Amino acid sequence: MMRIKRIHAAECKLPLPMPIRLGPVEITTRDFVVLRLETECGRFGDALGYPRGSALLEAAKRMAPHILGTDVTQRRATVDGFLQNFVNGRPTYVKAASLFDIALWDLAAKAANLPLHQYLGGFRTTVPVMVVAGYYLDQRNIEDVCEEIRLRVGEGYARIKIMILGNSPDFDERLVSAAKDIAGSRLCVDAHWAWSNAAQAFETCRRLDQYDLQFIEDPFGPHQGALTGRLQEMVRTPLAYGEDLPDLQTISTAIKQVSYYRMDATTCGGISTAIAATEHAGICGTSVVPHVFLPVHAQLAGALRPINAVELIPEASGACPMYQLLLGRPHIDSGILTIDDKPVTSQLPVALWHEGLGEPTVADAICDRLLAGAHRIELRGASLRRTETRVDRTEPTETTAAER
Repeated sequence: MMRIKRIHAAECKLPLPMPIRLGPVEITTRDFVVLRLETECGRFGDALGYPRGSALLEAAKRMAPHILGTDVTQRRATVDGFLQNFVNGRPTYVKAASLFDIALWDLAAKAANLPLHQYLGGFRTTVPVMVVAGYYLDQRNIEDVCEEIRLRVGEGYARIKIMILGNSPDFDERLVSAAKDIAGSRLCVDAHWAWSNAAQAFETCRRLDQYDLQFIEDPFGPHQGALTGRLQEMVRTPLAYGEDLPDLQTISTAIKQVSYYRMDATTCGGISTAIAATEHAGICGTSVVPHVFLPVHAQLAGALRPINAVELIPEASGACPMYQLLLGRPHIDSGILTIDDKPVTSQLPVALWHEGLGEPTVADAICDRLLAGAHRIELRGASLRRTETRVDRTEPTETTAAER
């Protein structure tokens, strides 16, 4: 039996070279919450996710005492039981529950001395990659984006996704037309929730129908799934969405509405829900292309047939510095990822960075850059599930800062 003895969590705000504007959303820093669970025998499991404006760290902090002392082999009972006990607050906790579930699966796979995809029942060792281009579109011209697309075509990617503005049908059509000439059948488009009604979306999407795109992603926000289904009936181009959907009920509806389900294990409830949703998509004939977080989604792709690609935002784009938090890098050759035989889902806890990196100067530099804007909690001690309910928090000043 493996019980959770200690929990580490941190929020890190990583700077971007300039603000990213995605539809109505402006991003000035890429924010991550990282989580590590440690067992009594010294094993650990990791997870990482976007807060995306939510109180994810606070939710993880509130959930942590209920996870302490639980058995890793009972992970579904642990996570599902917590969400059931806090059913009225489920929207607040589902992202935190996703990270705890991922970390628990990571622990279980490590205990079996297997990468996660083999632990789940391996299906393949490589998977195609969808690469993302065209960030900072409001500050670039079309030819500049086309140069980036030429680079990705030369690197062998079979699927290339670009941003559109969403507020200028003429510009978006010129961009897609130029990109199509370079990328050909590889091209996909991301609208990033740009529209609020079907008429707005139809004005652009009907003009893009002629370009035979693989899909148009996220025409509306996740709360407007019915509009996405309605739009799909109005246009020929396949639509894609689902990365922010929080449960199997809403995911099941999305899978029936569109051709591509954008699964995200860090938001839907974790590995357990992601497996169920992906298998359901396969039964319904819907393709699955997971949202970012390539290290964990590549592991799922190695085990689940309906996943037909994983997503990569290149470091060179300056749009997602996630790999600053990771010790490994993906191995991609000619657009094909070799799935890691050691899951790399998150960073090491701060206290272990020097040990893990080995080089003190490098560890000092990373700590100096990442922790200036971070709030961190590290919990250990007894579980709320036991008679002894006191929780011992290490580094109380930092815990207090996280509470504010």
